[in-house]
Amino acid sequence: MKKLLALVAVLFASATLAHAQFGILAGINFSNTNLSSQQVWEQAKSVTLFHVGAAYKFNLGAGFALQPALTYEMKGASINDSANFAAWSGSLDSKSGFLEMGVGLQWGPDLIIGRPFVMLQPFLGYMIAPGGEKSSSNILGIGMSSDDFNADLEKAKNKVEYGFSIGAGIELIKHLQLSIQYFMNLGKLYNSDGKVDGTKVWDNVKDNFSDINNYNGVKLTLGFFF
Repeated sequence: MKKLLALVAVLFASATLAHAQFGILAGINFSNTNLSSQQVWEQAKSVTLFHVGAAYKFNLGAGFALQPALTYEMKGASINDSANFAAWSGSLDSKSGFLEMGVGLQWGPDLIIGRPFVMLQPFLGYMIAPGGEKSSSNILGIGMSSDDFNADLEKAKNKVEYGFSIGAGIELIKHLQLSIQYFMNLGKLYNSDGKVDGTKVWDNVKDNFSDINNYNGVKLTLGFFF
């Protein structure tokens, strides 16, 4: 009985591996940020950056596929001129680099030479490269330089991002994959705790900056699967 179970397990594992492919991914991100209070700032302008990584695709049958991926994602936003707070006014460029894990569920019919598909992918990321905050600012009554202000904003960033993406794509000859996704972060770009060590600037602007949603936008991805 044990030998039979072992044989079934080996056969199942072999079948699973036969329907799985390792792939490399690369593409571009068009990201920005939306504000919950549109009367404070207009929607930020999009910034074009990049992503690279690897994926493993499992064909589940009936047109379904599961594709976990680990990618490095550079995202950003540019907020210009319409910012005007009591303690701060100016423009802001923000970038962040996240190590991101996503698990995509795909469905699409196999048309022999190609497989068009739709997909849903939740993701979770951790910021490993702050990227830098650059502001042209007028900080009133605080006595702080723009460089110090930018450093404080950097410290106030949320390290964790989470959200989902929806999209569509096409897989050609079972190896080449092209997709487009809209990704939406569900958290905030800056934390709302209001604690930045050794400074008082965050206490003056946190109510406005903590209202900024984390990066969202569109990504184009090209993948090759072996």
